[in-house]
Amino acid sequence: MTSISQVNIWVILMLINLTVIIESFNQPNFCPNASWDLNGSTFADSSVIGSDPWDIFITSNNTVYVPNKNTSYMIVWSSLNSIPIRNISLNPSDSVSVFTTEDDYMYYTLVTNTINRILRFSVVIMETPSRCFDIFIDILDNIYCSLDNNHVIVKKTLTNLSNPVKIIAGTGIIGSTSYTLNYPNGIFVDTNLDLYVADCLNHRIQLFPLDITDGITVAGATSSIPTITLNYPMTVILDINKYLFIVDTYNSRIVGSNQYGFQCIIGCNGSGSTADQLNEPRSMNFDSFGNIFVSDAKNNRIQKFQLITNSCSKFNRI
Repeated sequence: MTSISQVNIWVILMLINLTVIIESFNQPNFCPNASWDLNGSTFADSSVIGSDPWDIFITSNNTVYVPNKNTSYMIVWSSLNSIPIRNISLNPSDSVSVFTTEDDYMYYTLVTNTINRILRFSVVIMETPSRCFDIFIDILDNIYCSLDNNHVIVKKTLTNLSNPVKIIAGTGIIGSTSYTLNYPNGIFVDTNLDLYVADCLNHRIQLFPLDITDGITVAGATSSIPTITLNYPMTVILDINKYLFIVDTYNSRIVGSNQYGFQCIIGCNGSGSTADQLNEPRSMNFDSFGNIFVSDAKNNRIQKFQLITNSCSKFNRI
């Protein structure tokens, strides 16, 4: 028998499908001919963002957020301008992840020797037993956190902060089965509330459909369909058609998929510091024009790769 909660979720999803969903971040529409300039330009260097940048978040109005771990400031740019408009103090902390919602609430991780939290400005949203590597907020105002050292993904509603935190993927024990994780890093939740996880040390991307704890490998090791070999993937994001884009960190490249499969799209000539290379990138994001921004960690820079070929409108599906 279908429970009342299941019926409520079904009704909500039906209503969502009948409306235009406005995300706070960019999910462009790419055709199979989409391509990017292989030579990137440096959007920000270590003089602004410090060393070893981890995360980057770009809103739908092209406001850019990058945590500077060295100074404990969030660096913010407006409309992709190269000069930051403000630096937001995060107090003495090592912030590794940031997510900004449509109403301009900034959520970020706070990591010290004794404290692990997710904050919305100065309000504590969630206490975590260890570092939250990545955060994500879905269309129903649920916040997700990848606890990489605990090998689980947790979830909590933002509509009632007194509600408990729930484990929704992983068991807390390192493993490579369909229901275990090994240092999960980046996470992404689509409009169906399906969860994608960059299962870093298992070298794969796992898909956990809504309310299912048994994952499906959609890229990398153990995939039932040949995809592409990954080496410590740290970020996964989706475009509007739900094709995957992966930061393949130890291969120092960006991998993308379309209806014809997976391919390397950026950093395909090996690790390095030239304009066409990356060195252990950790995160990526799209701007509203479909350009790719990459936190090129070991090169201490944010690189921008210009979209040069794409015949699709961002407002229409293929």
